[in-house]
Amino acid sequence: MNQLESLGLALAVATLAFLAIIGFALWRLRRPRTASAAPRESRAPGESRLPKLSRRAKPELEEVEISPSRLARISRKAPLEIPAEVEYETVPEPAAVADPVEVALEPTISEVEVEDEVHRVETADAEEVTLRLVPQIPPRDAISTNSWLGGRPHLPAGMEWPRIDDQPADFLAQISCADLPRDLWGGLGPRGGALAFFIHRRKHALRVLHLRDNGMAVTPPFTLNDPEGWFGPHGGLASGDLGSFAVRAFPEWPIDLVTIRPGDADPRSEGDPDEPGAALHDRGYDIADPAFHPFDWGSMTAMIALLEQRLDRLMTEAPEAEADEPGEMEQCAALNRDARARAEEIIAIVRDGAGRADFSASDATAVMAALHAIRWAKVIRSVDPETGAPQVETITLPLTTHRADANLWVHDYQTILFDRAKHAWCANPDNLSAPARAFFEPWWRTLAEREMAAMGHEPFRHVPDYDEERDAVLLELPTSGLMSRRFGDRDNLVVTIDRADLAIGDFSKLRVQVSS
Repeated sequence: MNQLESLGLALAVATLAFLAIIGFALWRLRRPRTASAAPRESRAPGESRLPKLSRRAKPELEEVEISPSRLARISRKAPLEIPAEVEYETVPEPAAVADPVEVALEPTISEVEVEDEVHRVETADAEEVTLRLVPQIPPRDAISTNSWLGGRPHLPAGMEWPRIDDQPADFLAQISCADLPRDLWGGLGPRGGALAFFIHRRKHALRVLHLRDNGMAVTPPFTLNDPEGWFGPHGGLASGDLGSFAVRAFPEWPIDLVTIRPGDADPRSEGDPDEPGAALHDRGYDIADPAFHPFDWGSMTAMIALLEQRLDRLMTEAPEAEADEPGEMEQCAALNRDARARAEEIIAIVRDGAGRADFSASDATAVMAALHAIRWAKVIRSVDPETGAPQVETITLPLTTHRADANLWVHDYQTILFDRAKHAWCANPDNLSAPARAFFEPWWRTLAEREMAAMGHEPFRHVPDYDEERDAVLLELPTSGLMSRRFGDRDNLVVTIDRADLAIGDFSKLRVQVSS
């Protein structure tokens, strides 16, 4: 490298160094200087000082509007429905005001609109939903049944049968809380598990269990054999010489919980529950009809036992009569003696074969045909409505025929069959023949409509201690021949609870009354 090149390189290095120094100086001049901190005062021993707060103004936070849907995504809850803002009409300011105290502001909502809103609110408060406990006819799949009347409760494993006053209680009903409408009882009460209702065997004392889990069916540890209890089947089977033929249990009947709102059709109807049976008695019928045939050995043996008892009512000896009647009376007695002998033969055959083989519908048909072939006679005395003179008439009927004026044994048998058929049908509808179901199911449906239980309503009949504001009707059970229960003189059992107790699920202070 020559001297000229060495001199040029040295000059370039010097220029770069000079520029670097100038740039550093400018950077130092433009850099903001920090004020020197004041010297700290000395602290006394054990003295503590709070940190000084900044004197700067707090920055104003920008308002951020979060939509309900976005907020719902964050909280994972359903978005609230925000009501639209009411649009108010602008009130023009008066040009001159004489007396500010006497100025009346123009209403933003018309008086008609206010009255309509008040009426709507009052109506909504008064129109709480109610519930009807509608028996299923025909019943559906038993596995899907969540609520039922009578029969067996589903209790947790290992739980003892509920007792009241140290006595086993009668089971009345079990209701699925999950199937209750949300607005029943004003939204109060449980909506999970089930409510099981038990009543003292003789007293108006009730126990309600809120069962959290679905347990197993438990058979009552006793039969309903208390003469002062609530057992009362249709047709007077609870007393008299027919009492021994009754199935002494409340049938296990599945129900639907039907919500009734204002304007809805009510499945409950008014009427005499005994009307269908009374009409059947008055018009007459013949149990040779397949609808009335025995359907198992129990109903067959009950039929022949009743027939044997009622054969004693046959007039087999001619009574002392007027001179113009002895021949007719003797013929009647002779016919009845033959009827009794032939009926006793059939009774012996049935008893001999009962239980030795499976029950057969064809055997039942044969027995009913044989009974139908037997004739019996009855003397009917009456008064001529025109002349007032006494009348004597002898009628002859098949042993299986019932007439209102010739009631020997058939109607009592039909009463027994009604009771046994409903228990067998509740266990399995296929236990009855198609003709039997076609006859009994419409009758049972009529009874169900007229003896329907309910919840959350105003009592159907007057009860002494009921306050609409304070009480909620937990359950009302009418006397029911269909369900084999009787309260008082065909009254209703009404169970009420304070709304405050219902809100916290306290079922220990119930009021149990019988309507009048």
